[in-house]
Amino acid sequence: MTKTIIIETTQFDFDLILHVKRLRKIKNYTQEELSQKMGVVKNFVSNVESYTQRHKYSTRHIGLLAKAFEYQNISQLLDFPTPKYDKIKVIIKQTLNESATKVVHNEVIKIEAL
Repeated sequence: MTKTIIIETTQFDFDLILHVKRLRKIKNYTQEELSQKMGVVKNFVSNVESYTQRHKYSTRHIGLLAKAFEYQNISQLLDFPTPKYDKIKVIIKQTLNESATKVVHNEVIKIEAL
């Protein structure tokens, strides 16, 4: 079963979440391990990376993420392109398990400027 969801957010928040997710995978950190390294509740990173949750990284979290990834400067963490847009609409196709109780895959179909 699939469903389509639409979220509105800032492109910076969206890009930061994707960037941190890439860094997490490069370091082979699970979501829970990164949460622990940041000193936040164990499901925090999972909530941020979920398209159905409204959690985002705050300025406080940027400092915690830089430390967790062992960067000397926050600028090293934020080494990704400047967002093209301010606010965006993200259209996501979600694939659910057979009982439609859990998302097993997310695919970004389209990103539009608002």
